[in-house]
Amino acid sequence: MAANKQALTYAGVLIFVLLLNFWLPRLMPGGPVDFLTGGGEDGAIFLTEVQKQAMLAYYHLDDSLWAQFTSYIRGLFTFDFGLSISYKQPVIEVIAEHLPWTLLIVGASTVLSTAAGLATGLLSAWWHPGRSDRSWFVGMLTLSAIPEFLIGMLLLIILSVQWGLMPLGGAETAFLRSSGWWGHAVDIARHAALPTLTLTLTNMSGLYLLMRNEAIRVRREPFVEFAEAKGIGERALLLRHVALNAALPLVTVIVMRIGGLVTGSVLAETVFAYPGIGKLLQEAILARDYPLLHGLFLLITVAVLLLNLLADLIYPRLDPRIRIRRGESL
Repeated sequence: MAANKQALTYAGVLIFVLLLNFWLPRLMPGGPVDFLTGGGEDGAIFLTEVQKQAMLAYYHLDDSLWAQFTSYIRGLFTFDFGLSISYKQPVIEVIAEHLPWTLLIVGASTVLSTAAGLATGLLSAWWHPGRSDRSWFVGMLTLSAIPEFLIGMLLLIILSVQWGLMPLGGAETAFLRSSGWWGHAVDIARHAALPTLTLTLTNMSGLYLLMRNEAIRVRREPFVEFAEAKGIGERALLLRHVALNAALPLVTVIVMRIGGLVTGSVLAETVFAYPGIGKLLQEAILARDYPLLHGLFLLITVAVLLLNLLADLIYPRLDPRIRIRRGESL
């Protein structure tokens, strides 16, 4: 019964978002032609009225809204969203070219922020209420208050502009002459370092605070006090008893934060001109590229919903108490 209700909830959210996906871009002021012409005859590109009508007809933007909506629904089932107005390529091909770059920095930052956030949160809780705990707590609170784009700009100014340690932007050096794959891999890693570090710092503070609070709560549990009274060493007590039990409720948070990293990479990729999904989404919004926006919104929506579903499926398997509350069999 609970599983059926959950499935209906996810289906309802998906249908609502897919409908919003079609209407939201069209509610924004202007359109693709307005973007090209700059909103008037003095814009970047001059188009005659005949050329404007030809462009609208080519991309079926002069069809009725119902006809466009029908074509959009048909494209959802066939994964055919048409041609991108900005790139003059099929939407699927454009997304496929940019997706690996986002997966690279999101995957790396997820691993780094999770490991750093959980480790520092656990140690801070173990030092609670000492001076080291207070220092970490104040530092992480300060970090969590700094916007993502500001962290990225500071890293860019210090590490790239002033010190010259990292590239200013992009995903790889143009016309790079390398003797083998290793040089190419190092070049890609150097370009991905600052966006990855920005996303890591942005998300590490939240995981630190969650882990710290949960570990402090677990440390006060009777089974931890009993284990400590038995003479178990601090390291074993910290890792086997406190860490495992404190990290358990954070599994769902970590999985869901991966979906947030995909959408949150928009600012980081924009600051570093990194050609991932986030930068592509920003370009599509500015250009009012409806077909590309449809494909990107669908990708992000499905990714977030699948990650939430994965979290809902994983947590009951890790904590039998959840299954007992839901009436499931062990």
